[in-house]
Amino acid sequence: MSYVPPHLRNSISNSSISPSSSSSTSSSSVVTLDAAVDNHHRHNNNNNNNNNLVSFACRRTSPSLPLPDPVFSLWNPSDRVLRLTPEQIEEVRSRLNVDVTVASDSPPAHAPVESFMDMRLHVSIMKDIEFHEYTRPTSIQAQAMPVALSGRDLLGCAETGSGKTAAFTIPMIQHCLAQTPIKRGDGPLALVLAPTRELAQQIEKEVKAFSRSLENFKTAIVVGGTNIAEQVITFGMIISFS
Repeated sequence: MSYVPPHLRNSISNSSISPSSSSSTSSSSVVTLDAAVDNHHRHNNNNNNNNNLVSFACRRTSPSLPLPDPVFSLWNPSDRVLRLTPEQIEEVRSRLNVDVTVASDSPPAHAPVESFMDMRLHVSIMKDIEFHEYTRPTSIQAQAMPVALSGRDLLGCAETGSGKTAAFTIPMIQHCLAQTPIKRGDGPLALVLAPTRELAQQIEKEVKAFSRSLENFKTAIVVGGTNIAEQVITFGMIISFS
């Protein structure tokens, strides 16, 4: 089954979804890597990966408790992907209709990965991908997920329904699973900012879809237009405030 964005899943029956999505290959996906960000990551990699990503920099909310170092496991795709030549990588990008721009002083972007198995994701994430019957990544997912899994920042642009949300939520879950266990006084492991309530709700639904097998993985959403007290209660169940 091809990827179906969460806001369309209730309105589309399984029989109406084609095995492969033509929009994922016929439309153009753009991935841009910033030199300043890459230089920041390379510098931090030489310093035991401390404070590598802003989203992980403020876990501990209590000043009396020490800040744990973020964990960024060395990620690589399968050996089959690593053996691809530069010419083969460009051929895959051309077939997926993906444009990649990397600053001149930055290392090359990871090759696109056309199989979830070749991404070497956490076993629980793979279980949830199989549960939703997703057979292969879309174009934006094939290129953006390896970049995000490797710890580099990127800017991805693709049409609506192309799978952009999963392209960053799945690597986000993978990075969260690599961190030390949450303790009392800890803040969230990852933070996602969205411009609208509807988009925030869509993102949370997507995170839940790919973390359904993780009993201790919790999400919380803060949006306007809903009862604040209920949101505070939800946060109190997930995060211990100091």
